[in-house]
Amino acid sequence: MKSLKIKVALIANLIAVMCLVILGIATFIFVREAMFDEKIKAEVNYVKTAKNSMDSYENRNINSLENLAKNILKHSLDNLNNQSSLAKSIGEDLKISRDAGRFLAVYIAQPDGELIVSDPDSDSKKLDFDFYGKADGYDARTRDYYKEAVKMNGIYISPSYIDVTTNLPCFTYAMPLYKDGKFIGVLAIDILVSDLQTEFENTPGNTFVIDSDKKIFAATEKNMLSKEYDIKKVIDEATKRNDYEIFRYEDPNDKNHKFGTCVKLNNGYTTCAIGNISDIEEPAFKVAFIQFMIVIIVSLISVILLYFIISHFLSPL
Repeated sequence: MKSLKIKVALIANLIAVMCLVILGIATFIFVREAMFDEKIKAEVNYVKTAKNSMDSYENRNINSLENLAKNILKHSLDNLNNQSSLAKSIGEDLKISRDAGRFLAVYIAQPDGELIVSDPDSDSKKLDFDFYGKADGYDARTRDYYKEAVKMNGIYISPSYIDVTTNLPCFTYAMPLYKDGKFIGVLAIDILVSDLQTEFENTPGNTFVIDSDKKIFAATEKNMLSKEYDIKKVIDEATKRNDYEIFRYEDPNDKNHKFGTCVKLNNGYTTCAIGNISDIEEPAFKVAFIQFMIVIIVSLISVILLYFIISHFLSPL
């Protein structure tokens, strides 16, 4: 009789356990998917925030360049058509614009390749501006910013590069200047990304920006700025995906499985956000483990209770 009671208790408990296990699996899947959806929404918002930061950064720089160009072109052609007249007319303006915009350098590359420039070197000489060119082994006409600005007849933005003076990433924004149909030169500003980097470090999530040369120049995590950081898989995935589309990949830098989303910006820039899949799965597995332990404990308790209940009510049998 006792054997029958135990068998009935075990069968009833087994049915309950199976129901609890099915419920636990369904709950695990639901929780994991819900957490993944919430994480995706957060990552998309991080990318949008980074995109807005990058758009604002670029617009500020373009506006500064265009406003300086307008001020320069207010002068008559006679005041702009040779180096001495040009320096006398706008030399101080280069320094004022540089200080106001906190730029690394502001300069005009003339048609003969000579520069009128305000930069750290002119500061060291206690000058508002200085001249730089063939005597220093430099010809602006051979530089990409000069050639591309003239070719585009518009604003050219260089890929990021390391400034030799500060050893920091920077960009060059350049545009050609014409007065009464005559080419005056190329106006350019060199801009450090330090302010943008500070802004990214204070944004949520793990976001970064890639330039047209497929290099990261601003990132939430500074270690991603290292030349050794491998970003190829993210770039490959971003190229194949639509804006804000989620993708998964194995990160070669730490061998973790990650997911990301990107959006393409103007001038070949791409802004991305990435996250660890384990950040989603670990909490879900933790919930599943707790549920499993509860099932075991409840099953043991139910076996004991069922045994005594069956023993009590079936004792007359």
